[in-house]
Amino acid sequence: MEKTDLTMDFETFIEFMREKVQICLGARVSVAHKTVLKGNRMKLHALQISQDTMILCPVIYLERYYGDYKEGKPVAACVKEVCDVFMNNQFEQQEAEALVESIKSWEMSRRVVHPILLPYEGNEELLENLVHRKYLDLALCYSLCLEHETNGNMTVRVSRGLLETWGISEEELYAQAFDNMKYAGYHIMSIREVLSNMGMSCCLEEEIDDCSFSVLTNRRKLYGAAGILNTDLLEAFSEKVKKNLFLLPSSIHEMIIIPDDGKMNAQEYAEMITDVNGTMIRKEECLADHAYYFDREKGEVRMAG
Repeated sequence: MEKTDLTMDFETFIEFMREKVQICLGARVSVAHKTVLKGNRMKLHALQISQDTMILCPVIYLERYYGDYKEGKPVAACVKEVCDVFMNNQFEQQEAEALVESIKSWEMSRRVVHPILLPYEGNEELLENLVHRKYLDLALCYSLCLEHETNGNMTVRVSRGLLETWGISEEELYAQAFDNMKYAGYHIMSIREVLSNMGMSCCLEEEIDDCSFSVLTNRRKLYGAAGILNTDLLEAFSEKVKKNLFLLPSSIHEMIIIPDDGKMNAQEYAEMITDVNGTMIRKEECLADHAYYFDREKGEVRMAG
């Protein structure tokens, strides 16, 4: 007998959804529960729907559907929505499979590979499968930044298996990724520019110092915190303000830059970052709970403090 009340816990909901989606889609596909490892030890639960003729198997995350169910959405409607997502995906399958085939070619992929920064601590299991090297207390990994007509920006992290498919070394991958940073549009925006782009320029006082608070990211605003690897960009900005720089990780996508005027220290910034990470940033997008520091005399980034 189907459970139609709101008493199912998440584990029961997952199995219920798997069974009903399997019945709905029929024997031509196989529906399985899959645990997907995200950043910072975060794991999400999904249904993976596979078929013998598929190169790609759609993965549909269940956390959102369980939230809808707990808020009163009929479970049958959740099942229908998952099935609709799968059916709609079939129209894009051929295009997506062509994209996967192109990724297997290093010559096709080399111009879209970029360095990214992820937390090292807490991501040990995830990093086992990713090509990476240590950078300060972070993991310098690599991602393919792709453009998709329907889904917009897409990223694919470079795994050890993909590196083997390409037949290149990590050193060659590293060199190409850094060369590509020149074309990724890394830039530093003042707080005035940031709020203006958000349509909030009216919130600023006229006398605000444009250099007191800036944001470093890239053109796509994806994994933009890796911009701290571009020490030439940091050096130019520090020369402009005539100060060393505190680098505050807002997320894996951007860094906040504050000139070191002596008013706050590394510990105070760490407390600020920890508070923001705990209340405003998605867990899988947190980069660190402390600040970094750019020393303009040495031209290098280090951990603050």
